[in-house]
Amino acid sequence: MARILREALAERHVKLSHSASLELVAKQLGYNDWNVVAAHLEADKTRTEPTPYGSKDGDRLPDGWFASGRSDLFRSNLLAGAGPENGPALLIENRTLRVPTEAIKPGDFLTVMQRISARQYCGKLVSLRAQIRCTNATGSGRIWISARGHGRDPLEFDNLGLDRGSDGAVTGTTGWVSRNVTIGIPDAAVYIAFGILFGSGIGSFRAADLSFGLAEEDEHPRKLPDKPHNLDLA
Repeated sequence: MARILREALAERHVKLSHSASLELVAKQLGYNDWNVVAAHLEADKTRTEPTPYGSKDGDRLPDGWFASGRSDLFRSNLLAGAGPENGPALLIENRTLRVPTEAIKPGDFLTVMQRISARQYCGKLVSLRAQIRCTNATGSGRIWISARGHGRDPLEFDNLGLDRGSDGAVTGTTGWVSRNVTIGIPDAAVYIAFGILFGSGIGSFRAADLSFGLAEEDEHPRKLPDKPHNLDLA
């Protein structure tokens, strides 16, 4: 519904972000916001269980994607019918049958990602967007984007930061929520990497409806504080 609304408005030269479209759909359905709608959709247990495309152990990904990180602690998979509106979704979860949950430490993670040339995006703002959710997670689920040059260190990077609020990483058990990360691509950038990530705990994380491109009018890089805060640890 949000996609149809957005396309119809675009034909009338009205630009609207995907997140704003979701909020309007929620209002049309009589709810306060999209998060409430997502929670009600999650409560509907009449849907069938998602079907994995891969083997029983998972670790199958769609063409163009690859996994990086602690594949001994986490598995990834492509699930049919596990996304919003029964679309496909990427899954990352801990390998509970192989690894004791206490073996997963802060900083342990698995990411499912892509790399593309930065050539056509240098000097511009770009965004990665997705619908994400967690189930029984003590770890955090994120999307991230990075611009890199010839060295290994990122020139620009965002992974939803430390915020666990309405714009940050997700944990616990949630419905589908919209997230985006936006960075400026420096002229020195050689490639852009982006993906989804789950780690620093146990649980299950899914991502769906991913999109990448030039930032929209309401998408901006995450603001950093102007000065240090609480250096005396008060």
